[in-house]
Amino acid sequence: MRRRCFTPFALAITWLGFAQPCAAQGTIAYYRPDTPITLFTFGFGRQHALDMDGDADAELTFSYDFHFIGVRSEQATRVLTNMDPPPNVGGSVAPLPFDYSIGSSSAGGSLQWLGRIPGAPYETDFNTLVQCFDAGCTGDFRGQHAYMGIEFQRATGTHYGWVLLQISSVAPAGQIEAWAWETRPGVPMFAGAVPEPSTVALLLAGGVLMVWLRRYRNETKG
Repeated sequence: MRRRCFTPFALAITWLGFAQPCAAQGTIAYYRPDTPITLFTFGFGRQHALDMDGDADAELTFSYDFHFIGVRSEQATRVLTNMDPPPNVGGSVAPLPFDYSIGSSSAGGSLQWLGRIPGAPYETDFNTLVQCFDAGCTGDFRGQHAYMGIEFQRATGTHYGWVLLQISSVAPAGQIEAWAWETRPGVPMFAGAVPEPSTVALLLAGGVLMVWLRRYRNETKG
């Protein structure tokens, strides 16, 4: 039984030593709250400010009430959206699949980088995630477990990131599960990309393996 356990354990340690394609990327800041941030209320409208880079200035504000969930860009932040047909201005937040490249070239076709709309009232300038009426719910993020593409500014320049959301298909309910951003200015990142395994983690994993091997050899000799 112990001999059979060795192979998968060794393979797991070896796997940690290689960057997984598009699942890990260097120089990424990654945040995952202990419990997802809920976007749902039975009462009056509420808001949640999201400070992606931890500098005390929110990049996004999520608003939710009994029929709507939306997100507003703060400062010079822009969100990747599906463009509304002219003459409308704005768009519904685009749900991005895992591995989608988020960067300056992400806009194209029906996708656009959209920030604050000039002249729009600050209180109502939200891009739709889901909106529900008696006839049902609409919004491109309706029923999606997907990523938002984010572009925001720091003193170092333009940075790109993602926010992982889960949005209901039948109600104005959702949650923020995690977010991440590339710390190098101007460098695109993949949706869902997380930091590569650190050297410390690899050393610890290697140490665990060596201890296990030593005990295994002693037991087989005894």
